[in-house]
Amino acid sequence: MNFKQWIVDLFKDERGSTSVKPVVAFIGTLFLCLTMTLNSYSHKDFEPAESLVNAVLVITAIGMGADTIDKFTKKSNNTTENNGNTI
Repeated sequence: MNFKQWIVDLFKDERGSTSVKPVVAFIGTLFLCLTMTLNSYSHKDFEPAESLVNAVLVITAIGMGADTIDKFTKKSNNTTENNGNTI
């Protein structure tokens, strides 16, 4: 597995399809980092509202937490083989 494939796999769920939760968490993290960086170089008059920064922080934390829970809880298949029959 190369680095590009590893990055793509970060945004997939246990079924192998792209999941919205890690994408939202990643975009929220980028916005938070960009906001904090730009805020450190700007005047106090141009800082974003604290409630907006906290809202993005909460959305990002929920997205990361939900994705982490999904990664570590494997769902079992509904079909199991029992004497050659699928139930």
